[in-house]
Amino acid sequence: MIQVCFEMTEFELLAIPISIVLGLGITKMLSALAIVIRNRKQVLFHWIPVAWAAWIFLVCVQFFFYMWDLYEMEVPFTWSVFGPLLWHSILLFLAAGLVLPSPGVNEASDNLLDDFQKHGRLALIPFAIVTLDAIVQNVFQYGDKWLGEANVLNMIFIVLVLIAFFAKKFVQATATISLGILLIYGLAYVWSRPGVPPLG
Repeated sequence: MIQVCFEMTEFELLAIPISIVLGLGITKMLSALAIVIRNRKQVLFHWIPVAWAAWIFLVCVQFFFYMWDLYEMEVPFTWSVFGPLLWHSILLFLAAGLVLPSPGVNEASDNLLDDFQKHGRLALIPFAIVTLDAIVQNVFQYGDKWLGEANVLNMIFIVLVLIAFFAKKFVQATATISLGILLIYGLAYVWSRPGVPPLG
């Protein structure tokens, strides 16, 4: 019998529950999207809920890069680090699970925009909290300035999310598109750069 021993690092061990929570959120969101596509003849499609699902998906992916940055920085995984990471993953799970009609729950919803206005926009609440907490983490955990580039983007994020939550129709659509453009810019030019605190 061959005995193989795998020695896990502290990062690998503590990343497991965070990755599971994030993975479940992404799976839930993609499953809901698959239901929408399968029922495309019965469902009145609208791009706004799908766009928010895409933005949440990108933030989830960015979160994995953020964790890898912490690993490369050799940050000790104490509760002051692990706690906020787990909290962020839970909030992102809620956002991913709320944004689209859930399979088996709101499957009867035949209008994506109506469902978003009634239920899906609740996903914007944990999304905003994640971004607000990112600002705090960037300042107190990584020494960034309150008005540093990453935090300014996060502040604009929060404003756009709140506008999309409370507004309707044209204003909501404008906020959705604006946030998407800002998110892509941040991923390409801000959070991906060494030395700049990531989303949080």
